Amino acid sequence: MRRKQARDPHHVYHVTTVAARMAHRMGVHEKAQRYHNVSCRAKKLLLQFNLKGLWVGKYGSHGFEMINVTYIGDHLIAYKVTGNHNILCGEVTFTANLSPPDSTSNGKDNNGPPAPIILLQASAKKWGTKRLPRYSGKGQTAEPGYKNPKYLKGQLVDIGSEEYFSFAWILLEH
Repeated sequence: MRRKQARDPHHVYHVTTVAARMAHRMGVHEKAQRYHNVSCRAKKLLLQFNLKGLWVGKYGSHGFEMINVTYIGDHLIAYKVTGNHNILCGEVTFTANLSPPDSTSNGKDNNGPPAPIILLQASAKKWGTKRLPRYSGKGQTAEPGYKNPKYLKGQLVDIGSEEYFSFAWILLEH
């Protein structure tokens, strides 16, 4: 089992990220750097950390729009390249927390990402995977003219290919 986990980049990234932060807090900086280096190598193999660049997204009735995906640490940030009358060009359209579970450095609980979406057999065959990982995030909304902007909870869904991902705003019912 350990050998299998050692080959799983998700597991390696999680374990070495936590170990690097713990070693750093304990003042064992050389060990922290070694864990950090392993963590960075594992991170390069994870799709959710390889979405940087320009993407075309479908924004409902607004049609197709271009976004630019960047990262700050383990947070994905998507900016509008082509805006619309609600969210203008250059504004953040959504963000997602890609941190491994229980590895935030601020001491607050991080129970990790939501459970993956389990696909039915036909969909699993189409997408080449049975599970679609999800990550908590927030998406920006605003009234026309970029009035009253606010963030709503959302989720980044990893479709499992380098060609697709999705961000879904979670609408709150009143």
